[in-house]
Amino acid sequence: MKNATRLAVCGISTALCVVLLFFGGASFFLAYAMPMLAGMFMIMLKSSFGASAAWTTYVSTSVLSFLLVADRECVLMYIMFFGFYPIIQSSVNRIKMKAVQWVVKLLLFNVLVFLVQLILVYVFGIPFLEEGEGRWLILLFVALMNVLFVLYDIILSKLTAIYIEKLESRIKKYFK
Repeated sequence: MKNATRLAVCGISTALCVVLLFFGGASFFLAYAMPMLAGMFMIMLKSSFGASAAWTTYVSTSVLSFLLVADRECVLMYIMFFGFYPIIQSSVNRIKMKAVQWVVKLLLFNVLVFLVQLILVYVFGIPFLEEGEGRWLILLFVALMNVLFVLYDIILSKLTAIYIEKLESRIKKYFK
């Protein structure tokens, strides 16, 4: 495959990911859904063009979205987790024991989401809770985010398998 083709696909993917992250600022829910969706582009890039293409797209999307996208929570969720997780998921899935595999995944996710919240509060001055909201909402947020991550991981695994089995050969025909 030509380097020019790889570069063009990475550039288009970067642009689409930045646009998705831009729309992440429309609502609280989209601030988490759009980084997840943008991260799914890495499935195609890693499988069809290699990990270097996926990492290049991740880094360029991270830099451009940090400069262009106003919603810091959306951008940080992409940069700190959802942008690179599809690239490293197969490495984590190589852990033989499923229980250890899930502990590693959940620990990685929770530590990075915690760091995102710390950066939002202490660097950007965006409060986690508004005045008068109960502290129990933090526990609810953590529980819901973990459920969301487990679902995301399962969907990501299924989409990767579907892409490799059914779509990759068709897509590679266009990029000869």
